[in-house]
Amino acid sequence: MTQPLKVALVALNSPGYQSLALGYLRAYAQADDRLKGRVGFQTLDLTTDVDPWWVAYRVLALEPDVLGVAVTCWNARAVFDLCRVVKAALPSVRIVLGGPEVGPVAERVLDHHEEVDAVVRGEGEVTFAELLRAFVGNRDIWRVEGVTARSADGRIISAPDRALIADLDSLPSPYLTGVMKPVEGGAYIESYRGCPHRCSYCFEGKGYGRIRSFSEARIAAEITLLAETHGVSSFSFIDPVFNLTDERLAFLSATLAPYAERGVRLHTVEVDIERIDEAAAELLVRAGVASVETGPQSVGVAALAECHRRFDADRFSAGVRSLKRAGISVECDLIVGLPHDTVDDFFAGMEFCFALDPGKVQTSTLHMLPGTDLWARAEELGLVYDSEPPHEIIATATISYADLRRAEVRATWLQRVYEARI
Repeated sequence: MTQPLKVALVALNSPGYQSLALGYLRAYAQADDRLKGRVGFQTLDLTTDVDPWWVAYRVLALEPDVLGVAVTCWNARAVFDLCRVVKAALPSVRIVLGGPEVGPVAERVLDHHEEVDAVVRGEGEVTFAELLRAFVGNRDIWRVEGVTARSADGRIISAPDRALIADLDSLPSPYLTGVMKPVEGGAYIESYRGCPHRCSYCFEGKGYGRIRSFSEARIAAEITLLAETHGVSSFSFIDPVFNLTDERLAFLSATLAPYAERGVRLHTVEVDIERIDEAAAELLVRAGVASVETGPQSVGVAALAECHRRFDADRFSAGVRSLKRAGISVECDLIVGLPHDTVDDFFAGMEFCFALDPGKVQTSTLHMLPGTDLWARAEELGLVYDSEPPHEIIATATISYADLRRAEVRATWLQRVYEARI
């Protein structure tokens, strides 16, 4: 009898977290009748602070036939180091990458990394399962929709894109199937895919297109499992906008309320704060929301227009006030290095946020993520950035390299002063 194909799935996460993406991949593949008995899985949920050579040691101990790794801009350098070492030590292993860092530039990844055998583009569940069936059946993997791989003669070929998954409930839940065990503070629920916004610096809207939702019954079942798991007193949602619609917020609030009354809390969720009023804030309180994250990212008129970001200062301020009155802490996010923004624009944004006294003001430097509008138009917009991940901005048409670095230092100091206030 042929031995099952041994598949190792690896994620390098922030400490304390697990990879929901790999959980979905494994849950879907394990439920595929055509793979049952023919494929065995091991998942390594590790962290970005682990040396890639030590990760390689862990991987090689599993003697995998296939290594699948989730790649983001934050872990990409470590992932490529890992793949190079594993391939050198185990040349027979077939390495498959997926995620937002590699999907939009799949052909470039294969051209620059000969140790990588295939890249899964876009949503990975159906594509990865079909790719495994191709491995098992010894078929051409470059013919699988949504895959970029090398043909027998070494050419890099991208098969046609795979259509988006129409019925998200067809994806088995990583939690409800037992593929993933909830962990305190590091468990996430995904209630829909897509984003209502089309921010030029973000890949979320580009990656999933239209919004598709899991059913209320599926969402409620996952909430129940996480909230009733012993030792889990907090979890969160990865949804780009928690208050996507008034109806959805009311449903989530009603479903979460019984657990919130017992002390279960949602740690930071992202909200459209300009749609928050007293009633919405109360629904968030009932849901057990302790803190929210929001923009404005910038207050510069030209930058907001270029990035397709809406911003109404009065409505934003009203939203912050409503949340503060409800006892919910607000984290206001700002990005330095957006096109057309000057240093003065950036610090005007910090001044605006500090005046609201939201609870936390967080600043970050622009990262030019593959597949985003800014990435595609970088030369046109005068954006100079590091081609290596995490693709940090080096200079813009309106801010020099030196001024960017000085702005980062000053912003860090201002944040610490604000956080240290009495």
